[in-house]
Amino acid sequence: MADILSQDEVDALLAAVSSGGDDSMSSSASEPDTNSGSSEDERADDRTLSLYDFRRPDRVSKDQMRTLQNLHEGYARLFSTTLTNFLRTFVEIELVSVDQLTFSEFVMSISNPSCIYIFKMEPLEGNAIVEINPSLVFFIIDRLFGGQGRPSEQNRELTHIEQNVIHRIVERGLQDLRDVWEHVGVFSPKIEAYETNPQFVQIAPPGETVILISLEVRMQNASGLMSLCFPYMLLDSVITNLSGESWMSSQSTVTAETKSLIEHELKSLPVPLSVVIGNTTLSIKDLLQLQQGDILCLDKHKDSDFAVQIGGKTKMLGKSGIIGRKKAVRVTQVVEKEVPGCNG
Repeated sequence: MADILSQDEVDALLAAVSSGGDDSMSSSASEPDTNSGSSEDERADDRTLSLYDFRRPDRVSKDQMRTLQNLHEGYARLFSTTLTNFLRTFVEIELVSVDQLTFSEFVMSISNPSCIYIFKMEPLEGNAIVEINPSLVFFIIDRLFGGQGRPSEQNRELTHIEQNVIHRIVERGLQDLRDVWEHVGVFSPKIEAYETNPQFVQIAPPGETVILISLEVRMQNASGLMSLCFPYMLLDSVITNLSGESWMSSQSTVTAETKSLIEHELKSLPVPLSVVIGNTTLSIKDLLQLQQGDILCLDKHKDSDFAVQIGGKTKMLGKSGIIGRKKAVRVTQVVEKEVPGCNG
């Protein structure tokens, strides 16, 4: 005959079930248990668990994703300047998101037809994608063809002339992408193909992890999305350069190409240049009484050098002269440090 539980044993069993463990039953039957077990359970309950999908492992770390975000925030600013100059209207580009998903999910998110350019980033192995929303494409085309910038009433494929126009803009965008990515490595982006149907684009297996960069392009009368898709196998060889430490070290160094570009831009930059003949000090009373023909005595001898200033700083000394009918100054000395008393 089976043992029949007493009322005390039933109460102890119900208490153990309600507390989530059956240690209380054993403790009631033997010795009283300490509070260490309950405190450990409380600490375990405080920990939060995050779900992990083994079918879609995160192959790019959060640190590397932050570096990609910083890279393409700079790309958004640079390409917005390029489009503003190209379209002769103000263009603002903002980074929307940097996501990690599968290639099949990216393909399903693209409308059909769309404007898809496949490009290489030599010397990296594999291809990447630039995808531009059709509404944004037709606005740009209408703007470049002399219109006010109106989107198309229907979504259609581009003509050959329209393809050539957008091709030039995408090439400009890839040049800016190369400049931004120079902190990771030296690449030569080149357009390989153009496609309108996303189902015909196969740059990676459907389950391959890709990095999707989503950018929002805003103009006066229209806005649209532009996407960059990089398969993980394309970035595999340079993924270590996307760590925060590598990013900071690359930011502190300037490549020869960047240096020459900065020098070229600085050479065409206008700067104010002036020549200070001399100085004098007047009271407000004397200044108000000045009339035509009055003579002012300066603190310079007639044979002394004049101060040649650039941006208000004395950088050279010179002698006065005349070339033809124009007054001129011949530089006699380059000043390494500012000479006291030479500033106007």
